[in-house]
Amino acid sequence: MDAASNTTIVEEPYVETLTDVARDIQYYAEVEIGSDMQKVRLDFDTGSSDLWIPDSTCKTTCAKFNRETSTTFQPVKGKFQISYGDGSRVEGILGQDRVNIAGLVIENQTFGLALRQSASFSNDIVDGILGLAYNSISCVPGTLTPMDNLVKQNLIQSPVFSVWLGRSTEGGGGEYRFGGYDPNRFEGELTWVPVTKKRYWQIKCEGLFFGDVDLNLKGEAIIDTGTTLVIVPTKVAKAIHAHIPGSSYDRNNGWIVPDTPEVAALSPILLVLGGVKFEIIMKDMMREPVVGKPGYVYSGIASTDYVRLWILGDVFIKQNYCVFDVGQDRIGMARCIPPSRVKPAVLSLMKEDDEEQDVKKGAGCCLVM
Repeated sequence: MDAASNTTIVEEPYVETLTDVARDIQYYAEVEIGSDMQKVRLDFDTGSSDLWIPDSTCKTTCAKFNRETSTTFQPVKGKFQISYGDGSRVEGILGQDRVNIAGLVIENQTFGLALRQSASFSNDIVDGILGLAYNSISCVPGTLTPMDNLVKQNLIQSPVFSVWLGRSTEGGGGEYRFGGYDPNRFEGELTWVPVTKKRYWQIKCEGLFFGDVDLNLKGEAIIDTGTTLVIVPTKVAKAIHAHIPGSSYDRNNGWIVPDTPEVAALSPILLVLGGVKFEIIMKDMMREPVVGKPGYVYSGIASTDYVRLWILGDVFIKQNYCVFDVGQDRIGMARCIPPSRVKPAVLSLMKEDDEEQDVKKGAGCCLVM
């Protein structure tokens, strides 16, 4: 502890380990808030910028923050309201307090205290969200994000963070590193791609292939750790699924694909980012069984025409290590090295019907709207 600045300095990078929920539906980290270190489970989300947790007065089954027991809590004038890409909403009041992320203690971090929230949040395993996008999309203009404060308070020497997400079939888990990245998690060198617009972590997708077949499509994409699936415009989803024999779409189930060895053996989908092809593999494309339709599973790619951006969620990130460079406004990516452990070790507390609904609607899309 630096007595002069009251700021804790630690060796970089610092690691926050993740718990993988169900079949990679979402990932969370345990964060401590307040002088009494109240523990909350947070979804670290590069598709939004705000930190919020339930207030002690909120009607929810999740962990709640008790303002009265933290001697470092300070109220902040104003209110907040956030709408996310899956239709969920949260609103409440604001406050400031000490936040401990991966052993890095941020002082006077502004965050939301939810008084009302959608049922999908109230019944979730995760208590709240920690946004890691640019502060330009914060619901309260001028608010510094936790990453902003890690840099401003000199808690990390390099203004970067990185993410690796595990698969439930390969042991699950995951990690965020603040202040650096782990070269043992990926193959070869990172490909650096410039951010095109400093709101989300938005980059240009220069092309799209299915195996060797050029689909002649391109667009603006965002790397979004808070969204389970890859979500693209309908035109793009149709072009991709046209190369998966037996795939289909309907309003009730979204995109589904046959659960067969032939589909599992198909070539990967390839996105051209920074001149390099990055994979979405069939293992990640073939997800949960479709209830009432034996022999089919939900696709890892969903479609929407409400958002023009291509949302590259966890289905993409599980195959590709990502480094977010705040200082140089760029993203570094490389193919992940599969972990040596293969025995699943994930939290499986989500009800099957809840899990099915999450897959249908885009599975926990935390892109802020």
